[in-house]
Amino acid sequence: MKVIDMRLRPPLKSWISTAQFTEGTAYYPTRVGFPRPKSVRTQKIEDLLAEMEDAGFTWGVIMGRQSAPPHGAVPNEEIAAAIAAHPHKFVGFLGIDLRDIARGVEEIDRWAKVPGFVGASIEPGATFEAMYSDDRKLYPLYERCQELGLPMSITLSGYLAAMVGHDLAYGSPTSVYKVAKDFPRLKIIVSHAAWPNIMPMMEVAFIRDNVYVSPDLYMNGLNMPGAHEYIKAAQLFLGDRLLFGTAYPSRPLKESLDAFLQWDLAPELRERIVFGNAARLLGLD
Repeated sequence: MKVIDMRLRPPLKSWISTAQFTEGTAYYPTRVGFPRPKSVRTQKIEDLLAEMEDAGFTWGVIMGRQSAPPHGAVPNEEIAAAIAAHPHKFVGFLGIDLRDIARGVEEIDRWAKVPGFVGASIEPGATFEAMYSDDRKLYPLYERCQELGLPMSITLSGYLAAMVGHDLAYGSPTSVYKVAKDFPRLKIIVSHAAWPNIMPMMEVAFIRDNVYVSPDLYMNGLNMPGAHEYIKAAQLFLGDRLLFGTAYPSRPLKESLDAFLQWDLAPELRERIVFGNAARLLGLD
């Protein structure tokens, strides 16, 4: 079985000092019982690659991040170096710092030309000055991605916003509807799938077929609250737009995949979720 991980953060230099990789923190996946991957301890990308091989992962999508602490930021140059070193394992979404939109457009133009970059990533609710997804200040970014045919990942989660000190309301996906309506040719991926705002997420995805849903760790396991709603949607209307991911290093890759495989899915639908949909969207097929 081929697998594409839509949200993977390798142990790059700028990431290993953040909560995701720092041992002894209150990083929330550990609080719900998820064990730490080996590379969190060793902070070696070779250990991550070995884990990808063991779990059968074909591609890892390095999701760029330019957010406020404790989430932190990783320069796009570091993502580019990881892709160049492992061009048959990693592709990347460039991260955009929302404090400077004009520079963000320049970053899109720059990195869209670099092999291995397949999308752009923003986290409007977790930036230094929180914004909703349909804030007009963000529109030049959406417009440029639409012009270039570059997918845009909008990471949304109430918890993500709260960790920065912003209101939980910034995790709502409702504002994505207007963006998807105003930019109908833009492929929008809602990373973290706005968990736990699941039914509003389903509403937006039901109405706008240019919206893709990527719940990552919030879909992987029968006991994750609300996860079954993503699966039910895939069986009804979202089968071509639901994407598998792990939010690594939240838990080991093989454990994440095994947790997803607990769902009783038709083989063809399972293949679309773990590989086919992302391969088509990102041009990896």
